[in-house]
Amino acid sequence: MSLDLTRPHRFLPRFALYGLAALGLLTPLAGCSEEEDASLAFAPSCPLTHIPPEAADYYQYDGKATTFPHLVTRASILKLQGDCLAGGTKDLKTRIALRMVVTRGMAAHDGTITLPWFVAVLHGDKIVNKHIFHHTFQFPANLSSFTTDTHVITVDLPIVPKNIESDYRFEVGFQLTKEQLEYNQAHLKQPNFQAY
Repeated sequence: MSLDLTRPHRFLPRFALYGLAALGLLTPLAGCSEEEDASLAFAPSCPLTHIPPEAADYYQYDGKATTFPHLVTRASILKLQGDCLAGGTKDLKTRIALRMVVTRGMAAHDGTITLPWFVAVLHGDKIVNKHIFHHTFQFPANLSSFTTDTHVITVDLPIVPKNIESDYRFEVGFQLTKEQLEYNQAHLKQPNFQAY
């Protein structure tokens, strides 16, 4: 079969028909792209966050003994709050705050209390970074215990913000001395915090 190319107007309806059919096939594919882009408009997934039970409580004694009359301060993590935001195409910003209940001990003399706490960044099972913060506040004179919230802190991760879990995770808790950690391990009780 020979084609007469001197009269292209004969083939124009066929090309137009094939062109419209091709555009019709591309339209659903464009819709998939829009749906995928819309799914990324949601907040990205935050790294898994864990509070080790031995770091969920903070006991400070006056140094004479580890008994009730020598207790200066006791604090427990009640709640971990946070969210994640895209900080760019390869930056995930995680905002974290803790809610604690603090009890003044019999050996407390000063109304100013500083509680050190940390956020450790783990990639797999390896600690790749650790941030230590200090929550300082004035203990109300008329209360023996009260609830306080830390300032919101931000931890940046050099990963693409996506709606799926990454292989990064956080460990959050009180920054303890060796003696405080040993005390917590010896007197470990069920922690009363909530992690979301």
